[in-house]
Amino acid sequence: MEKAAIKGHDSVLELQQRNVGERLLRALYALAAECSTSAAWSCIDARNLDQTQRHLNESATYVGLCQDGPTETRVWVNLSGQPLSMLAHQRRNGPEALAAAQASQASWAARRDPSFDSLGHVRAALAVPALGASRD
Repeated sequence: MEKAAIKGHDSVLELQQRNVGERLLRALYALAAECSTSAAWSCIDARNLDQTQRHLNESATYVGLCQDGPTETRVWVNLSGQPLSMLAHQRRNGPEALAAAQASQASWAARRDPSFDSLGHVRAALAVPALGASRD
């Protein structure tokens, strides 16, 4: 799946090299962000943590360039906490996992949708034991 997402990402970037208008360019950036996010999820599943981070960084860059509200929301929901928290958890980095989960809880999507809010709470709960804090 990662290879297919990267192939889509590369195809989008090839199109971007052509002389295109601003609107089409933003749409291409939106598509590149979606492809990078898909590649990141694939790497999380494969526990390829360094590649995951690279794809998440690319996705964040392209979503900033696309200036498209619905795409930004979709990608940031995918980026804001859930994969970052999963990545930190797999790296056994409790503080980073908790920070990502808290960012997810504070996101626009979590404020609007209880299911996203509950995912943030679950991720935070999973991160707490890794902090080594006592239950008191």
